[in-house]
Amino acid sequence: MSLFFYGVFILGVVLSGLVLLVLYSLMAMAARVDRYEDQLELEQYRVREYAPPLTKTRKGENQRTSLVSATPDLSHGGNT
Repeated sequence: MSLFFYGVFILGVVLSGLVLLVLYSLMAMAARVDRYEDQLELEQYRVREYAPPLTKTRKGENQRTSLVSATPDLSHGGNT
């Protein structure tokens, strides 16, 4: 066998090893991202599970009270 054949064979082994290494690292990163997304989804589910329930307002309540600002009215020039 010639030296050229050995060189091509070694180059093929090295390149195929690099391809396998890249494929393995991509699969590992995809698994890590999938695990992270699952964990994030579970945390969001827990937040929704323990959130206080939304209360409905009665028809007789004044809806304008929720729109009143807690800051003082600045149009009167401050302290009067």
